[in-house]
Amino acid sequence: MRVFIIPMRVRSMDNSIMPKGASSAYVSCFSTGNDFMEASEKALESLVNDGIHSEEILQPIYEMDSNEWSHFISEQWPEQKSSLITQTEFENAMKKGEVVYGPFGLYTESL
Repeated sequence: MRVFIIPMRVRSMDNSIMPKGASSAYVSCFSTGNDFMEASEKALESLVNDGIHSEEILQPIYEMDSNEWSHFISEQWPEQKSSLITQTEFENAMKKGEVVYGPFGLYTESL
């Protein structure tokens, strides 16, 4: 199954799933679609539903097969692997058309 990895710069809104006190973050969204545009639209909708506003879609957008999740997170986020969903959970989410978020890289903007 085609999964697109869409990196974004985001900002929390009211009722956000982001941690309290966190206003801005970078996050990779994992979404299926026929192409990266369809996957990006699905990711943007999911973010809004979770109280998160996308400030910017970053480049590049990568593509991976859904069965590469465990390998990907072991390479990219080894210290957070235990807090992320399992390979089976990831594949089930992708089959249902859900969007999965990687870890949020929180930051504070200075004025």
